Amino acid sequence: MKQAILTKQATLLRACLIVIAIFGIANLAHAQRTPPANSPTFDSSGTGSIGGRVVLPSGQPVAGRVKINLSTLNDPGVTLYTDTNGNFAFGNLRPGTYYIEASSESNTYEPTSEQVRLQRGMRLSLVISLREKELVAKGKKPGAVVSVAELDPNVPSAAKKEYDRATGLANSGKGEEAVEAYKKALSIYPTYLVAHNDLGVQYLNLKKTAEAADEFGAAIEINPKAFNPRLNLGIALVEQERFLDAIEQLNQAVSIDSSAPSARLYLGIASAETDELEVAERELSLALSSGGPEYVIARYYLAHVHMKKGNRAQAVSELKAYLEKSPEGVMAARARQLLEKLND
Repeated sequence: MKQAILTKQATLLRACLIVIAIFGIANLAHAQRTPPANSPTFDSSGTGSIGGRVVLPSGQPVAGRVKINLSTLNDPGVTLYTDTNGNFAFGNLRPGTYYIEASSESNTYEPTSEQVRLQRGMRLSLVISLREKELVAKGKKPGAVVSVAELDPNVPSAAKKEYDRATGLANSGKGEEAVEAYKKALSIYPTYLVAHNDLGVQYLNLKKTAEAADEFGAAIEINPKAFNPRLNLGIALVEQERFLDAIEQLNQAVSIDSSAPSARLYLGIASAETDELEVAERELSLALSSGGPEYVIARYYLAHVHMKKGNRAQAVSELKAYLEKSPEGVMAARARQLLEKLND
């Protein structure tokens, strides 16, 4: 069966990652709209949970893991670290008032805290914004991973002002206006790496993949070790169906940060399109195992890989697993259709 459907899903998948980042997933590196700070749901278990994700004000992922401390007035609480996507979760909590403090051991970000009231059976989801400190970034040894989220001490205040305005516009869904503001920031400071990256993201959202690729390429020229633009360039090339070029960029993204499930996911998709099925299966499996529940989308693509390999039973198993974990997911309707055909 021809697998052109994989290509057609790339745009939908990118949208899915943005939402999860997102979320969710999100290891997509870009400005995005931030969801409400408190999103409660309830279950009948009686105990509650507090979880969420730590991001920058722009919605970009924070560089490195973040320490999260959960406490009450009478209990110093417990500490854990976010995963590579900035996610955290505390379970089996009694009703009461809780304090959540997020801090970065890199000393790059200002610590922040939240106070929440947890009711019986509540599952509370938070988005915590961690702001950068106004400090000169420390030097890094050669070959170190550098995130686009890091401070550039040479950015003029006028360029930073335009960048912040652009980010606000992007978070409000005003993509075209955000593009112009990012351009203005770059006219003031042409080597503004994060502005090139985020401008590229806005172009991606506007389906201008060629322009997006140019901006990500400009960011990479400024710093070849910056992970986010390298990943985003790979995504842009997948959307352009330039799969071999995408694989080259995504392999480099993996070499910069091998723990990033988003790079593994897109490398798996591009490899499936070029019939590198063993590579595709490996990378999609790694995205699934290292990325958490939001990467269940990888099972949909693993099903296509198994179909190409003639493993009908495994394809059916992957589709069922995907639908079980994500019955309303972005690929759910297509997964059901494909499952029906395989079961005929």
